Amino acid sequence: MTYKKHFFGSLLTLLVVTALLARAMRLVGVGLTAQSSNQPPSKRAVEQPARAQPIPFSHKLHTRFVQRCEDCHAMPDPGWDMTYPAEAKCMECHATIKNGSPAVVKLAEYWKEQKPVPWVQIYKVPDYVFFSHKVHWKKAGIACEVCHGSVTER
Repeated sequence: MTYKKHFFGSLLTLLVVTALLARAMRLVGVGLTAQSSNQPPSKRAVEQPARAQPIPFSHKLHTRFVQRCEDCHAMPDPGWDMTYPAEAKCMECHATIKNGSPAVVKLAEYWKEQKPVPWVQIYKVPDYVFFSHKVHWKKAGIACEVCHGSVTER
């Protein structure tokens, strides 16, 4: 083996090993940072400043009747986002339940006009993050509460 081949072969090996070590150290650092946070997962999520919703809504009340998040929040393909419930979904119950309350009357107006309720987004993922609910929830089996906290108490 010539000196050049040996030198460049060793250099290539060194570069590959260095790149792999740097990647491993970065992954370990990210894991340690996430584990060392003193705040619960729901507080680590990037939450928007609290703003009033167009229609008052209580997950605490609704989760007494609807047990699973996906019963109201659909996850259309490719699975990046969970959606707000369609107004028609809400009206499946509210056509007869509390249909005289101001909140449900307002909901029914959106439904009749076939307009979405302009819900204020609560959780926002930074633009540089590519997050898939499908991967985390369906494939990894991570419960909604791990990131969103105890929604049943709000």
